[in-house]
Amino acid sequence: MTLMSRFVKQSNVSMVYESSEDKIQAKMATFPRDILFCILSRLPLKSVLRFCCVSKLWLDVIKSPEFGYLHSKKSAGDPTLLILSHRLLKENIISISPISLRGHHLHISDNSISNLVGSCSLNLVGACNGFLCFASFDHERILVCNPITIEFVILPKPGTTLPPEPLTIVYGFGFDSTSETYKVVRVSYSEGSLHGDANLKVSVEVYNLGATGSWRAVRDFQQPPYGLPVFANGHLHWLVHPHFSGADRIISFDIGKEESVMTPHPNFGLRFSISELGGCLSVVDLRKRTLIEVWVLKDQFNNYWQQEYILPVGVPYGLDMGLPRLISISEKNGVLLIWLQDAIFSYEQRTLSRKKLLISGLPSWLDWEICCGFRPSLAPLRGNLERLKENMDVAYFTSDMEIYSQPIISSQIVEYKAIGCFS
Repeated sequence: MTLMSRFVKQSNVSMVYESSEDKIQAKMATFPRDILFCILSRLPLKSVLRFCCVSKLWLDVIKSPEFGYLHSKKSAGDPTLLILSHRLLKENIISISPISLRGHHLHISDNSISNLVGSCSLNLVGACNGFLCFASFDHERILVCNPITIEFVILPKPGTTLPPEPLTIVYGFGFDSTSETYKVVRVSYSEGSLHGDANLKVSVEVYNLGATGSWRAVRDFQQPPYGLPVFANGHLHWLVHPHFSGADRIISFDIGKEESVMTPHPNFGLRFSISELGGCLSVVDLRKRTLIEVWVLKDQFNNYWQQEYILPVGVPYGLDMGLPRLISISEKNGVLLIWLQDAIFSYEQRTLSRKKLLISGLPSWLDWEICCGFRPSLAPLRGNLERLKENMDVAYFTSDMEIYSQPIISSQIVEYKAIGCFS
């Protein structure tokens, strides 16, 4: 075969291939949008994100708020562990990365889901479904974002003016399934009143995400909450501040009724942590040095607790038991993953096997935190995106490449930078 004939044959093959591609693209352009909605909404999120690159039509469908809402309803993602790494350049950067279990290793991905850059220091105060909630250290800014779609909104400032005296302020973030509304809860009380003041006032404000209104004051709490809350069973749950005594150490806020109640529980003493397992409130009993018990509130209405796990763990000599030992606890496919101050274990209930895990990819700097119960989602921040451009002086999202290619990020935030398939 001559060189010319080979060239002609290769050209014909290339033309046939290009023609086939054109036909596929033409068919996709006329593919019924409602059928495409139905098919894609049933697929896992990872597959849907890959399909962003199929065609412009598919990308437009996947980016639409209507599809994001439908997919989040039909294909709820599995709970995912996240690590939030805080770095300070000219602005504050929070890199949000997934953590996966590979054999006997807990691996932190080199590629972050997204990077949130803020003009002020932000601290994670809540996670619900596919949204993360942050508050600034001065409590002047509250931000809710979806790190997958890189949408975010800055909430209006709370109506209550903070007094000059020191205050303890805690937040909660949950979902009201009745009204299908996400709500941010802000609780404040005087630190001085924690020491035997009978007139302790625990003020509570609520903001409905997607509404155009303002913060609303609701009925005060009976006891002062403490630390990060857990959203489970339609309630936000906090531990009661350790300065207050009493048999019940958990205070719960019904996110729908917007009322607080004390949640009775077995006697765990004072050394226990709360978490969410399988959509239920759980308690990790840490009283025993070499044994951890996990209890789950199976029925919120009837207050039915069940002991779910008994996990033998060793405590190395010299461990500071004054610090909170539990970092995170999660469950997937019958395997419990418990991250302690001194070690990480996986525990399979079916076989009663326990494994001590290694971890790779942990940031070398110390300023990082773990987020449990995050469920990746395309859910849109409905009703709030019209204010997005007004928020650009507070925060924006950027990519790994932009962070590592610029040793110093400009302190002037001037434009919205999108990443991934949503650029």
